Amino acid sequence: MKSQDIRNGNAIQIDGQIWLVVKNEHVKPGKGGAFVRTKIKNLISGRVLDPTFKSGDKVGKPDLEEKDMQYFDL
Repeated sequence: MKSQDIRNGNAIQIDGQIWLVVKNEHVKPGKGGAFVRTKIKNLISGRVLDPTFKSGDKVGKPDLEEKDMQYFDL
């Protein structure tokens, strides 16, 4: 997946860790190349990072399965 395809709620894989994209912002400055500023949260540890990706950088797409579930309180 390319950096410009990152959206809020997407899961991405960086260095073998799975991260949830909490916030993303595509920035096109007047001088220089475009970049993507993100806020991501580790799904295992809960750690939060604010990495910046250059336009065209590749990020991993984790192999995840999403399921809709309903929980009942007994």
